[in-house]
Amino acid sequence: MKILFLTNAYPDFNSSYRGIFIKKMTLFLQKEGFEITILTPKIYKKSRYFEKQNGVKVYRFPFFAGDKLLIEYRRIPYLRMVLYYISGFFLALYVLFRYHFHIIHVHWAIPTGPIGILAGALFKKPVIITIHGSDLRMAMGGSTILKKIFLYVCKKARHVNCVSSAQKKEIEGLNILNQKISIIPMGIEESFIGVSLKKKGHNQNQPAIVISNRNLLPIYNLSLLIRSIPFVLKEEPKTKFLIAGDGPERGKLEKEAMDLNVGKSVQFLGSVPHEAMPDLLTKADIYVSTSLYDGTSVSLLEAMAVGVFPIVTDITSNREWIRDGENGFLVPVDDEQYLANKIIDAIRDKAILEKARKENQTIAEEKAFLPVVIEKIKEIYEGQPVKT
Repeated sequence: MKILFLTNAYPDFNSSYRGIFIKKMTLFLQKEGFEITILTPKIYKKSRYFEKQNGVKVYRFPFFAGDKLLIEYRRIPYLRMVLYYISGFFLALYVLFRYHFHIIHVHWAIPTGPIGILAGALFKKPVIITIHGSDLRMAMGGSTILKKIFLYVCKKARHVNCVSSAQKKEIEGLNILNQKISIIPMGIEESFIGVSLKKKGHNQNQPAIVISNRNLLPIYNLSLLIRSIPFVLKEEPKTKFLIAGDGPERGKLEKEAMDLNVGKSVQFLGSVPHEAMPDLLTKADIYVSTSLYDGTSVSLLEAMAVGVFPIVTDITSNREWIRDGENGFLVPVDDEQYLANKIIDAIRDKAILEKARKENQTIAEEKAFLPVVIEKIKEIYEGQPVKT
């Protein structure tokens, strides 16, 4: 079965890991006998219009992105988006005509959804939509036209997959047929579950290590973590903080750390290759995500799989995985003192770290292990009437 993945994010070159979870799903499906082709926007000048990554054909359509992700724009770049849709639509027609796909699987209802729906209608191919979170947030919190586009895409799709039950509940409230909605999170690899055996819990003889591995973008709110550090160090002065990520806010965050005189306790690692992330997580005691919004966070699931204690913002998607005070802590998105107090509590409470470690590893393996996720995706694919 030939599947076209139409996705707003995919690694831009072999060493990139933007949209790495889409790539991991692609490669796993390839092993299961599916033939996957990728259609994605060209963001960076150095990325290619066409290439093969690990045997997967990747087509990129231009829209004058100027080396800048859509998420980095504070306002919708309407002119660029017009070009995005025109360019993406015509390249979709080209690859559909050339390869005769059986199914179009669209990742993100906005912005890529309309391209998939229109191209699918022309070629009479079933379209599956996976909603990741940012698309739902844009539709519900943005302009009326974005909401209408989102509704149009979901209603025209043959199947809608949500990455969390909270998303499904919200989608059902929009009068989308319940029968065609599933809940399947993006999966985590065996390397994260296997490496968990190295994780023995917090060693009181070593400094506690706190890690964040979200990209340095405004939506991930890393300033909250930086601002909490002086309060943590006042009580636990040996604590070390690792910031494993990169983005346009890096300079600002590094300056903030220096201005707060915590630079010696914070290490900005930059982009860390995804294959190195399991080993890096085993070195940490506490995982922090200060995100303002999220779908089901793959990085949270990976941390849980390794056994790092999660402290994450109290947003709907995180509540699905974290029970406050039991297998992690939930914190406000705007209170650095509260965050600091929870980090200190976690450092000092070895019992909750050990309890959460065992429980979270089990949750991750049973609900988010990639082979389990792929079996559910295969059921959706194989349930679609396809034309050759």
